[in-house]
Order: sequence, then structure tokens, then C-alpha cells
Amino acid sequence: MVVDLWTGRRAGALRSAWRMSIEAYAGHLGVAARTVAKWDAEPELVPVPAMQQILDTALERAPDAVKARFAILLERHAREPVRDGERDSREVVMAAANESAEDVALRASQCPTESIADLYDRTVCVARAYSSRPPMVAFVDARAVRDLARTLAQRTYRPSDLSDLYVVLGQTNALMGSIAFDLGNWQAAATLAKSATTYAELAGHSSLQAWALGLQGTLAFWRREPEQSLAYLSRGLAIAPAGVPRYRLLYIASRAYAVQGNKQAIDDALAEARVDFDARDTRPDELNDSVRGEFTFDDARAAACAAAAWLHIGDGEKAASYAERALSSYASLPEERRPFSPTTGATIDLAAAYLISGNHDAAEEKLEVALSLPQEMRNASLAGRLAKVKAMLDERARGKDGRSKVLSSRIHGWLKDTAAKPDVVDEAL
Repeated sequence: MVVDLWTGRRAGALRSAWRMSIEAYAGHLGVAARTVAKWDAEPELVPVPAMQQILDTALERAPDAVKARFAILLERHAREPVRDGERDSREVVMAAANESAEDVALRASQCPTESIADLYDRTVCVARAYSSRPPMVAFVDARAVRDLARTLAQRTYRPSDLSDLYVVLGQTNALMGSIAFDLGNWQAAATLAKSATTYAELAGHSSLQAWALGLQGTLAFWRREPEQSLAYLSRGLAIAPAGVPRYRLLYIASRAYAVQGNKQAIDDALAEARVDFDARDTRPDELNDSVRGEFTFDDARAAACAAAAWLHIGDGEKAASYAERALSSYASLPEERRPFSPTTGATIDLAAAYLISGNHDAAEEKLEVALSLPQEMRNASLAGRLAKVKAMLDERARGKDGRSKVLSSRIHGWLKDTAAKPDVVDEAL
């Protein structure tokens, strides 16, 4: 079944159909509990587009029994008397009212608390849905939140409001920078990452600042500029709180060291990261623990990062071990929280590790995951990895390996039909 327009009433009906508490439903959707409570309090409220998509997905993936209960509840609501005309008209009118309320907020000399809270919730939605939607869809949503936050920031003079808005601006610029990287537009990604770093600094948000510097460092080593990458990461480590923020930066550094060919530095960075790994439980991080989504850096992403580093060095055994660990961690997550791009990237890296070890059958099986991706879900990171695998296959094809030649040809077609890739994917890490 399909819902044409979600309202607070319909979102609440879906919660009732799931038979969940407000807190459980919020956790299921990956949103704040206050957002769910607001739907119950304001049944005519029309959630923002990003939330509409989250509710669509929740309904689509619901068991048949939940869908059946939801249909019964909708029918029951439809039979209730409506004092102001047809229900669809009420929803259209309420949508217009919400738009006007948002417009008033733009023109206020100070920001209503609920406006900033709504921006924060919308940013959380974009971050958490980042890996389950085509990159451009996520980019448009992040840009819409950024534009509203920027306009509000131009119209308020309250320091506390400005600080909160700078956090939203830093997060949305960071998300757009990450998406621009996925789309292969590295120049735009670098500019957005720099903006995110500046906003985070203005807000005094050291964790976000460290995250944005990590993105700048990532972009640099993909451009094969390891020294510049390590400079960004050194700045990040100087201000990053202990725990996940430092843990992430050290794993990113391992990849910059891999570009340098420095095996000892890789080992040292990973060993140092384990100290911050142990500090995670006692040093919670807002981005990793509350916002989550694209800002999460868990065991799976860490292992995938280490796998890519050892793969670049040419150590197939270590690369395979870390890639398998990453995929095992991803597999333990609920399907709706499993990020497709990091998961697919780790799968490609595992295939490359198998090729180094001479296991062509296993490599080909893993590559099917990436080769079957629809065009709108492909990105520059995956393209770069596949280009590297293609180079390995081409080397084998020159030795009269027919299977490698066929597989290389399939990858060539994938790359040719993929718009989201850097200009020279054959040199990508």
C-alpha cells in the first residue's frame, strides 16, 4: 500500500500498527522521540519531505500484519466526522500553514526554539538516510536544510541561536561535502568540507570540526596527496575529543600512510587507535551516538578503512581479514541501518584481496554485488575501487587469462555508464 501524504495522524497510526511505544518507534525510524510525540500532539502536521521518505520506507518494509492493522486504522480515521470539509483538503491547508510558519521563522529577529530543533531533526534524518538513497536525493535534502539554517542565521543576533545554527550549517555542509565526494566532484567536496570545518570552529564544536578535517584529509589522500592529508589529520587530532573522533582520524591516517607506502606507520596508527577504541564507552560522542548515520564510525567502518590501507600496500592476507571483519559487522546490523556504500566498498576490497591471493572464483562472486548496482546508487568511491580491480585483472589478462579479460570488460562497461566518478578513475585509491 502507498500513502500519498503523511500527516501526524497517519504516522501515529503506523506506530499503533507496529504496537510500539513512542521511544521504540523513534528508535525504529531513527528519529528523535520528541518528533514522534509531536505527531501525536498535532495530527494534522505534515512532516518534512525527508521524514515523508523515512515513513514511506517504514511502511514499505513493514510485515503484512502491520500493514493490515495500518489499513484498518486508516479506514477508521476516514469514517470519523470531519468538521472543516474533506480530510484531503485539511491536509493541503495544513501543509500551507506549515509553510507559512516556516516563512515567519525566516523573518523573525530571533529564532523560535522549535525552528532550530526542527532543523536539527531534519539534519539527523538526512544523515541517517544518507546511505539508503541515491546521492543526489540526499544532497538536495541537505542543501534545503542548509539554506534555511543560513537564512535564519542572517536574521538572528542571539549568540546561543547562532551557535546552534552554526552546528546545523557545519553538519549539512559536511554531509554535502561527503555526497559531493561520492558524486566525483572533488573540488566541490573540498570547498564544502572547508566550510563545514569553519562553521564547526565558529560553533566551538570540536567533534564536528575534527570530522570535517577528517573529510578534508580523506579527499587529499584520494588525490594522492598524503602529506597534505596528514596535515589535515594532524590538525584534527590536536582538537579531537578522545574516543570515536580520534579513533576515526587515526584510521583515516592509516590510509594516507598506505599511499606513502609506510607499513610501519600504518601499524602504529592502528595500534594508537585501539587506545581510543577502549575510551568509547566512557567518552560518548554526539555525532557518532546521537546523530549517527553518515557521522557514525563504528567497528565496521574502521575495519573497512584498515582493509583499504593494507590492500593499497598489497598485503592481500591482512586486507582480506579486515574486509571480512567489516562485512561481518555490517551483516549484524538491521537491514535498514546497513550502509550500502561502505558495505559495497568493503566487498570490492575483499574481491581485490582474493585476486591478490589467486582466488578468482571468490573474487568474481564478490564483484557481482557492485556490478549489479543501479546507476543512481553508484559513486566515486566504488568507481575508484573497481578501477583498481580492473587494473589487476588487465595485468592477468595480458598473461592470456581469458576469465580476467571478460571480468575486466564488465567492469569497463560499469565505469563507462557511471556518471558519479572522478575524472581519472584508473588512478583512484
